[in-house]
Amino acid sequence: MKLAEIEKIIESKGIHTVELGFVDIYGVLRGKRLPARHFLKIAETGSNFAKAPLAWDIQCGVYPDTEIASFSNGFPDMLAKPIFSTFRVVPWREGSAFVLCDLYDVQGNELEESSRAVLKKVVNRANALGFRPLVGAELEFYLLDANKEPLFKGIQCYSLYKGAELEYVIEEMRNGIENFGIELEAFHIEYGPAQIEVIAEYGDALDMADKTVLIKNAIKEIARKHGLYATFMAKPWAEESGSGYHVHQSLWDVDLKSNIFNTHAPQIAQNYLAGLVRNTRDFMVFGSPTINSYKRFQGNSFAPTNVTWGNDNRTVATRSLLGLGNGSRIEHRTGSADANPYLIIAANLAAGLYGIENKLLPPPVTEENAYLQETQVLPGDLKQALNYLEANQVIKEYFGEKFVTLFLTLGRHEVALYEAAVTDWERDRYLEMI
Repeated sequence: MKLAEIEKIIESKGIHTVELGFVDIYGVLRGKRLPARHFLKIAETGSNFAKAPLAWDIQCGVYPDTEIASFSNGFPDMLAKPIFSTFRVVPWREGSAFVLCDLYDVQGNELEESSRAVLKKVVNRANALGFRPLVGAELEFYLLDANKEPLFKGIQCYSLYKGAELEYVIEEMRNGIENFGIELEAFHIEYGPAQIEVIAEYGDALDMADKTVLIKNAIKEIARKHGLYATFMAKPWAEESGSGYHVHQSLWDVDLKSNIFNTHAPQIAQNYLAGLVRNTRDFMVFGSPTINSYKRFQGNSFAPTNVTWGNDNRTVATRSLLGLGNGSRIEHRTGSADANPYLIIAANLAAGLYGIENKLLPPPVTEENAYLQETQVLPGDLKQALNYLEANQVIKEYFGEKFVTLFLTLGRHEVALYEAAVTDWERDRYLEMI
């Protein structure tokens, strides 16, 4: 799409406000709302923002002294440049439109610390090898009332009846997202009270990450319109199912004529699978980036606890779905709903490409209950996951050392805050009786 086309849409649709959006390291959509008139003035040059969003935590705390932005360097500017192909009218807010942005320094260099830039780097590496990665996303969330409690109790997975009970808001989400230009496969009730899964249509890796960011934001925004909350927190309640983010992936030729995992290169699929398995533990933190993420990985919970792979087996970390024609793919199941879509997809692709480039072969298949297998155990908490990542040299080659250093810094900041916190659990347990 060209700027002239955008100008016509703004005029014909009566657009008065254009939102510029980008994500921080945690995948939260940040940005500005501009009068449409002013947007057209800066559309090609971009809009200035402080670099702080690339160096703060989920609550915008800026405690770590990072190289990119800190009190030491005064939090300098960056430029957010609209990606014209992502411009779209917002159907649930009359008169508004939205456009995603890439992030640059004031000299015009794309910022290596941007998570979208990280994914682009990995996709470009795949393209250079002759591959076009396609990705699908299964993403779970809970729908809550004004008191932040689930809208119904009990587990009614796949229930059309309980789904109809929520259709007054789900319908607006589903149709709103479709009218936003994002094609969906399904919404359905999942394995928790008022837990819902949304599945987007399979597509190019970068496009899928863009769309998943927008899907999450749209769901939260539309829920609030109805006086409700939608949460992508990985484990809101200890006794209920966690919310996952499963990444389905395959490699195609650049013209999308053949699925390489199915047609003429079965060895490539095995190499890719082996790379995913080899790096499952060390890359896991990109798909499960918070303290809370690790509370969903428990035995017999549909969330994996060890490094395993199997054929159409939902107890493993990596589920192979090969031999299905153009639907042949591999599903990786260690992601949590709180993941940054760019980073979880980039980590999956990087792991798979590493397997291809090094001609790895997968370990023995798990054909039974993976929870009973004695294999490499997944990290038990964020601190351990960050340590595994830091010790891995492969990721720096694929993501860039600057980004990995920043990610580790922010992750360790999160751990430090958690370790210093005094919780309600501690007060309830110790305050009176100890």
